[in-house]
Amino acid sequence: MRNLKLQYCKKLDAVVHPRHLLLQPDLDGDASETSFVVADNKIYAVRESGDIEPKLIADLPDIVGVEFLQLDNAICVASGAGEVLLVDPQTGATSEGTYCDVGIERMAWSPNQEVVAFVTRTHNVVLMTSTFDVIAEQPLDAELAPDQQFVNVGWGKKETQFHGSEGKQAAKQTTDDSKSKQDWQELNQEVNISWRGDGAFFVVSYVAAHVGRTFKVYDCEGKLHHTAEKSVDLQEVVAWRPSGNWISLPQRFPNKSTIALFEKNGLRHRELVLPFDLQQEPVVQLRWSEDSDILAIRTATKEEQRVYLYTIGNYHWYLKQVLIFDQVDPLALLHWDTRMGAEHSLHILKESGKHLVYRWAFAVDRRERSGVVGVIDGKRLLLTNFSTAVVPPPMSQGVLELNNYINAFTWYETSVCVYTCDRKMYFYEQLYSMEQLIKQKPQATLLVPDAELSRLTLANLTYFTCDNLLATHSSGGSTRILLLNKEVDEDETNEQGEPCYRVQSSLRISGLVNALTIGANALNEFYVQTVNNGHTYEVSLKADNSLKVMRTHVQLSQPADEIQWFNIISDSTGGLITLRNQQLLHMDGYRIAEDVTSFCVVGNYLAYTQLNALHFVRLRDRRQVASRNIERGGKLVTGVAKEARVVLQLPRGNLEAICPRVLVLELVGALLDKQQYKEAMKMLRKQRLNLNIICDHNVKQFVDSAGKFLSDIDQSQWLCLFLSELQNEDVSKGMYSSNYEVAKQTYPPDFRVEQKVEYICRLLGQLMEPTTSPELVERFRLPIITAYVKLGRLEEALQRIWAAKQEDPALADQLLKYLLYLVDVNDLYNVALGTYDFGLVLFVAQKSQKDPKEFLPFLNELKALPTDYCKFRIDDHLKRYATALPHLAACGKEHYEEALDFIRKHGLYTVGLSCYREHTEFHKSICVAYADHLRANAKLDNASLMYERGGQLQQALLSAKHTLDWQRVLVLAKKLGEPLDQVAHSLVGPLQQQGRHMEAYELVKEHGGDRERQLEVLLEGHLYSRAIYEAGLQDGDALAEKIAPALLAYGAQLQNSLNADLQLFLDYKQRLLDIRQRNAKFGEGDGNADVDLDEADLLSDTTSLHSSRYSGTSRGTGKTFRSSKNRRKHERKLLSLKPGNPFEDIALIDALHNHVTKIAQQQQPVRDTCKALLLLDSAADGDPLAAALQRELKTLLNVVEESLDEIWTPELVGNGTSLAQHLTGPNVDYLALQKEQRYALISPLKRFKPQLNLMDWQHEILQ
Repeated sequence: MRNLKLQYCKKLDAVVHPRHLLLQPDLDGDASETSFVVADNKIYAVRESGDIEPKLIADLPDIVGVEFLQLDNAICVASGAGEVLLVDPQTGATSEGTYCDVGIERMAWSPNQEVVAFVTRTHNVVLMTSTFDVIAEQPLDAELAPDQQFVNVGWGKKETQFHGSEGKQAAKQTTDDSKSKQDWQELNQEVNISWRGDGAFFVVSYVAAHVGRTFKVYDCEGKLHHTAEKSVDLQEVVAWRPSGNWISLPQRFPNKSTIALFEKNGLRHRELVLPFDLQQEPVVQLRWSEDSDILAIRTATKEEQRVYLYTIGNYHWYLKQVLIFDQVDPLALLHWDTRMGAEHSLHILKESGKHLVYRWAFAVDRRERSGVVGVIDGKRLLLTNFSTAVVPPPMSQGVLELNNYINAFTWYETSVCVYTCDRKMYFYEQLYSMEQLIKQKPQATLLVPDAELSRLTLANLTYFTCDNLLATHSSGGSTRILLLNKEVDEDETNEQGEPCYRVQSSLRISGLVNALTIGANALNEFYVQTVNNGHTYEVSLKADNSLKVMRTHVQLSQPADEIQWFNIISDSTGGLITLRNQQLLHMDGYRIAEDVTSFCVVGNYLAYTQLNALHFVRLRDRRQVASRNIERGGKLVTGVAKEARVVLQLPRGNLEAICPRVLVLELVGALLDKQQYKEAMKMLRKQRLNLNIICDHNVKQFVDSAGKFLSDIDQSQWLCLFLSELQNEDVSKGMYSSNYEVAKQTYPPDFRVEQKVEYICRLLGQLMEPTTSPELVERFRLPIITAYVKLGRLEEALQRIWAAKQEDPALADQLLKYLLYLVDVNDLYNVALGTYDFGLVLFVAQKSQKDPKEFLPFLNELKALPTDYCKFRIDDHLKRYATALPHLAACGKEHYEEALDFIRKHGLYTVGLSCYREHTEFHKSICVAYADHLRANAKLDNASLMYERGGQLQQALLSAKHTLDWQRVLVLAKKLGEPLDQVAHSLVGPLQQQGRHMEAYELVKEHGGDRERQLEVLLEGHLYSRAIYEAGLQDGDALAEKIAPALLAYGAQLQNSLNADLQLFLDYKQRLLDIRQRNAKFGEGDGNADVDLDEADLLSDTTSLHSSRYSGTSRGTGKTFRSSKNRRKHERKLLSLKPGNPFEDIALIDALHNHVTKIAQQQQPVRDTCKALLLLDSAADGDPLAAALQRELKTLLNVVEESLDEIWTPELVGNGTSLAQHLTGPNVDYLALQKEQRYALISPLKRFKPQLNLMDWQHEILQ
């Protein structure tokens, strides 16, 4: 579906009578300005600048072949006399490469310039290396080995055919082939060589004795592989397609002329039928473009020479361009550019020395916003409207057939302008539809060029307005933009009286314009792209029809090959899309993506393809909103926004039409905004999209227009489908978020996404249930049942069906059948059983195909039971235990034992207490059972309460004692009449063991404890401030005799503990720093030093670090520690603080974290101890110790605080992506990876430095 679009035709000056053209390689990314031309056995260096005359490099006789050697920066020249010389293009110095004493007829270098092939005058094939060492030599007429000869099994022989009325004797007649064969001596004896693109094979076309024109295939080592099958009337030119699948030669048949395509094995594969006779218009040159996309055929007649450009798609050859040159200045040669990025540049040299450079580009000619695409095929323009049909090429919906070859065409609304190879224009007006084109052949208005335009080559032909067209013409280093007028005045005719189109105005721009596009917003603006500087200029058409450059719209670092203006339909703004030859896609200079193969604007989206993916970018904010996989190599043909359709052409040429979700949602959203729910539902069902979008598109609008939704959807099945697909999620924020913005979604005040199904079903149910119209009742009957199912109200759905059965049994059967489609039959049977209506149960069971032997005995047994007990059995069977217990409670006292077992079995204690609240004694039994259950689950506080309610105070007291709820214990002990002091003293010891010293002191104080005992409890709990307070309220010297010595001893112990903590912290820290320093030296030194196998075993399986380190050794495999218990035991062993442990640094970090946490907790005890020391009467004893304690702790906290950042380094903290970063890229950082693996053994919390949480703990008077 692609056409060849002429971007520009550059005219240069070379030398007269050229025979070879050599282009320098594109090494720096820019095409070299110097080329080499061989003319009249002289080699010239020609620069593109017209001011510099061609420089003569060498004058050599009888040149038969030349090649520019890129690696040697030399020109290899072969002469007919047999000399092969190397010419320096800078100095012109020559050096001998090799020599053939019999002479050389043809030379051809392989594409990679590693091998050169020669054909000598004596028809020997010689193969040499790039240093001219002989690889192989053999005669051209050498035969294949017998095992490589063609085998004919007789299929298709004349003797096996049916001859009709001629009879059997016709099979025995022989024909004389001597007349049909040409005399091989009269044929053109020219020999030609062509290499395959990969340099592995080459073909030699020559005239074989007594056979005629044929060819042979050799490999790069000079071995003959294949010979051509017997073919007549082959011509001398040959070209091997660079991709390697075809060898092409012209061949003439009595009824047609073709380009025969042979496979590597010499067998004829297929053909390209030419639109001319080779006898009247012989082929002079045959050349493939470097990327194998375009085949150029140069022909010559007495009057003119032509160049035909063919492409292939879907196994059909399309004639895309025809260039015509008169014989006044005939062509000398044509040459495809081989440089990177310039594969579609065709160099044509004339005998006069003119050098024409045609730059082509593939483009899809589509009519905007219509889906119509046109394809050029010789004299036919194939048109297809993809909005109505997808017609596979080479077929089409409509055809416009002309009398001459088509080179270009352009659209304007319903008009088409066709530009032919003879520079004439045909205008077709009012082509509204393909049907019109098929029914009647439209009439064209013919305009011929005037005298000026008949000499110009037009490029980038584009319809501008209904009366004007735009085109470009390049000459020198500038481009002339032409405004062509198709409205012909009476005096604007040629000598034959034919109306002419003319140049109305023009504008010259510096540089070569290679792309042009029309602005969509205003009809008087367009944009042109120049090759030289990458500028895109905005050009405006003035009122006087003059053109003026307004500004530079955008500038790229490199020029683009394709530009297109887009217009955003929603807000009438636009921008410029550019695609560079390096496959970089930009939008107004902003880079969108790379490796882009094609793009197309579809509605408000930019669609572009990469190698195997299709992406969509929202034009408004340039955000990529959707992607999907496509077949590898697929490219965009067109997009039809109103049909949500995108057409792709795959590499082999066939088409594939898809409806991307993002485009469908755009159309669905527009329909929902207009509340056209039926059309939206139809499209959603057709594209198999989630129907939740109907309400999630705009929930508030849907809720307000729910009635219209029910009236629009007139099919009951559609409503059921919508209700059944409802989900408790907003798909506009989930799977379809590409088309929606979260901030713009609006919900009703009482709406919650988590309850969306219930909300929508209730809403629609409230609207459907009150209807009385027979038509509406019939339509809503199934949707109401569906809504009940979605709400989980199956019982109500069954009751509704049961009510319908009383009126219309057949209708009830249909409704039940539908309900069984939505709900599992066993679940529905259980719901029916839960209604306690045996008639309904039988009705469901009969329709569910259940075996009567399964349910009838059970139902009969239930019918024989009392009502309440029957309901209990049903609920118990349905595992509705909470509902079953009230029915059992209504059965009376005779079921107490069964009820208690039922409560214990199912844990229904709270339900049982509620049901048997009026049954006092049984209620207590339930309380005791509940208490036993709580005590078994270690919930002793609640168990104590339930024992008390059940009347078992002793058990309540024991449970309270276990929880040390001493206040409740004393209350229960008083109720039991036990001595309170004895009970209180029994609780003091356990309270002290749990560190609850103040509560133990309170018990001793309130329940008969003497002063000595009270003071003893305070001192054991280190509550010295309270002890000093109590001593101060009493008479005696307890402070001096007991409190002061204990306090001073504790202060000294605390001081020693702080000193020990400081020393231990410093030791751990120094060990850690030493280990890190040693590891750093290890990392800089021997990176492959051995590590213990136990360490390697703990490394993660995500890396092969440890496995590669030990592969190939004989050290053994070590333990695997597969079980979690053994692995934890092993980790504890490795994380020990024993010096020399491979994981000693990890163990030290773990110990330091615990130690710092412990140190931070010493602030309050030190403050309280210092305060108590200050309260002593003897300040001489207490103050120095208090000051020392405060000083020691302050020093300890300062040291710890200063060391935190030194211990917990950034690499220890790490982040979630560190491991992935080490594993990505070509070079894996194994050292960092090993550290990350080791640190993973630390608890995540301990990988961060601990918080000290400093408080105001110091006493001012001690500082």
